[in-house]
Amino acid sequence: MQRGFSEFRMKNFELSWGDIFILFFLTLGPLKAILPFARVTHGTDLAFQRTVAWRSTAIATVIALAVALLAPLVLTNWHVSSQAVSITAGIILFSQALRIVMQTPPVPGSAAQQASPLPPSPAIAVFPVAIPAILTAPGIAAIAVIISLNKHDLADAAIVIAILLGVMVLNLLTLWNNETILKHGLAGILPVVGWVLALLQASLAVQIIFHALRVLEVVRWPAS
Repeated sequence: MQRGFSEFRMKNFELSWGDIFILFFLTLGPLKAILPFARVTHGTDLAFQRTVAWRSTAIATVIALAVALLAPLVLTNWHVSSQAVSITAGIILFSQALRIVMQTPPVPGSAAQQASPLPPSPAIAVFPVAIPAILTAPGIAAIAVIISLNKHDLADAAIVIAILLGVMVLNLLTLWNNETILKHGLAGILPVVGWVLALLQASLAVQIIFHALRVLEVVRWPAS
């Protein structure tokens, strides 16, 4: 009986709502977008910056929602198992987390020094702000693995979508107030927060990979 319950737990690993928020916040949130946004909009007026902020956030949100809604259909048609998605996403998430932990934080003032002398076009809302500053490959991987691991009813799907939209709202608020954040020196704190969350992300990535390997009976590892 105890052995059967343990096997049931091993094959039903799920991310909590807090885990999902952390993954979305780190892979799709404002930590990595604020400095690239400041660099490409440096020297422009506030109205232009806020136009780029809401356009880029809207574009990234539409693409993220499309991925969340279409990923199950595409993966099913391609006969991709949830374990394959979990292992692939886990590798991508771990690689990004390791890169965040190991990289040297950028100097906040460097955004202005690297700015282009030419006035930016509104097209920067698509590239490089919406993609890849906001919507990243690890972010798409996070959406895919969350949809794969949390297959329940419409209520659960609605909560996942709500968390995703909440992170996108944080993106909009951060980019909307980009200059205020940088002027108060908060940019120096963002890398530290990013390191802490990256460690959590790396741990979750390893757990996701081990879960898939347990389901495939490649390894036997104590369930969390």
